[in-house]
Amino acid sequence: MQLEIIASDIQLAIGEAYGSNSTIFLAGRDALLVDGMGSAADAAELRRYVEEDLGARVRLIVSTHYFSDHMAALSRFPGAIVIAHENYAHTFASEQHRTDEEAAFFVEPDLTFSDRLTLRWGAHALELFHNPGHTMSTIGVDVADADLLFTADTVVGNIAYFVYSTMDAVAEALNRLRVRRRRRIIASHGGMHDAVTINCALAYLRALRSGEVDEGKLEDFERVFHRRNLEFLRSRDALPVPSPS
Repeated sequence: MQLEIIASDIQLAIGEAYGSNSTIFLAGRDALLVDGMGSAADAAELRRYVEEDLGARVRLIVSTHYFSDHMAALSRFPGAIVIAHENYAHTFASEQHRTDEEAAFFVEPDLTFSDRLTLRWGAHALELFHNPGHTMSTIGVDVADADLLFTADTVVGNIAYFVYSTMDAVAEALNRLRVRRRRRIIASHGGMHDAVTINCALAYLRALRSGEVDEGKLEDFERVFHRRNLEFLRSRDALPVPSPS
């Protein structure tokens, strides 16, 4: 597990499985998590770190979307309240790529919301807002006082992944993120990035529409999701996009 210190009371833990992450907000000895890692091993390491190294107890877990590669820790913290969008079940049921281990990560959320929910945690206010596009349950989390925006999987590297939705819906979700004008973003995989990656994802969609994506310039991680996007489009005769090389 890798760690990034974002502020004295905000830490980002990045797991070995898929680079799925979990962000830790501290308020004294209490902790709030945004997302929950992608494997049982990563979730166990996260719990050990929070409870033993930080000496904290997780009270709340915010799920940005109910795909299993972000849910491993949801049952690892007894007594923690799990918060998700009300369309969580639709997202979990629609997931196409899931191992038996990952299927076992499912737990019912304790609290759901439909549009917006604001949480005060320590020094920070977290605004949770529905941002469908990647999935029907995807939310964004805006932490204005930290100049920080959680994009979930609406941004994947420098591209967008839309096989559970449409290109237009994901573009709209990206624009809802962009107008927040935060300088720093955290997607559900990897570390913190400059918000310019939102514009990169929008540029990717424009290039894909015109068949001008240069796959050779994509990172290996991005290439996996780009090819799934292409397969999705061809299955619906949505675009005359070229075959991947």
